[in-house]
Amino acid sequence: MKKNVVIGSIVTTIIAFGLYSWNIERVNNAQVNVIEPKSKLNKSKNTINKPKPKPKKTKEKEPKIDSVEYSNHVKMAKGSQKTLANKIKSVMGIENSYQVAVQDLTNSSKFARVANSSKTHNAGSIMKMYVLLGLFEQEQKGKISSKTAIKITKSDKADGDKMLKTGMSYGVLYLRQAMMRGSKTATNALIRKIGRNNINAVAKKLGASQITISENFDKEPYGKITAADLTQTMVGVYQGRALNRNYASRFLTSLSTNPTKTPLVKKLNSASYSIGDDNSAVAIVQGRNHAYAISIWSENNKKFADLGEIVYKYFAK
Repeated sequence: MKKNVVIGSIVTTIIAFGLYSWNIERVNNAQVNVIEPKSKLNKSKNTINKPKPKPKKTKEKEPKIDSVEYSNHVKMAKGSQKTLANKIKSVMGIENSYQVAVQDLTNSSKFARVANSSKTHNAGSIMKMYVLLGLFEQEQKGKISSKTAIKITKSDKADGDKMLKTGMSYGVLYLRQAMMRGSKTATNALIRKIGRNNINAVAKKLGASQITISENFDKEPYGKITAADLTQTMVGVYQGRALNRNYASRFLTSLSTNPTKTPLVKKLNSASYSIGDDNSAVAIVQGRNHAYAISIWSENNKKFADLGEIVYKYFAK
């Protein structure tokens, strides 16, 4: 009996050991897949109730005036006549971007430049003034005469312009008058004959350092301007920098007979020589005891007439 018990114990021990060994081997060879719970992992006790830090408030800064221009950033140039500058500011307001430059032609220290924009801006038909100046300078040098004829080419012809025909030749005087009446074809032909580089060079001689003109007037813009350079151009003409007295007089006469008057001189009772478009204008104004040049660039021409009037009253007092 005892012998049977002993034998049974030995057999049981062997079977238990075998099962244990088999189980260890299975566990070692098994792949463990970790399945994450659907809910978010709990945070540690140290951080679960800790409030999130509030972001630091940073003071918003406006971009610099030369990168983004604000209509309420009105500045006057150093040395400007304060009374005149304040009158200009009161008329122009702060609703639109603008540049205004006024210069007394008899007193170089008497001026006002007021603006909330310092950039050069796209220009329209006012750029015909520089074509006119380039033409008169070429005549003055003897390179073009009143007898010069220019044949209209395909590259000159502007869409919708029926005033001039391709392949026909026209005198310089006729083309000049056609340009002032609005013919883009005539303007293109004159630019080609004069040379764009010569036109830009005349502008520089007159002191307009930032003026540039396009090669073709088919589509706007026809160039780039600043109000200060427009006024400086008129000052240069008045002082005889590029044109002598004869040609300067012919230039001003061409402006005075310009069929499209700018609103800048609409309310004036003095002699004026002007040219302009929807966004810019320049003029020389002469009275009994005064002569001055005035120019403006703005987003629209709604204030042009009021500006011209208030500056005129300042000089006429």
